[in-house]
Amino acid sequence: MNKSRCPHCGIRLGNFLYADACPSCLEELKHNTAPLLPAKKKDPPKRNSWPVRIFFNIVRFVES
Repeated sequence: MNKSRCPHCGIRLGNFLYADACPSCLEELKHNTAPLLPAKKKDPPKRNSWPVRIFFNIVRFVES
């Protein structure tokens, strides 16, 4: 939950309500920081089986 005043120096945050650090004392605002989540690892694209590749090669040949 965001608080309207800095818990360290008591200054009003105003436009910096969602900031990660106080603009006056530069202390980290623990209540505004969210834990960083690691990025999801993407699976490498799976190669199609040979009948599917042949089918798409024929389709590409016919369309050209």
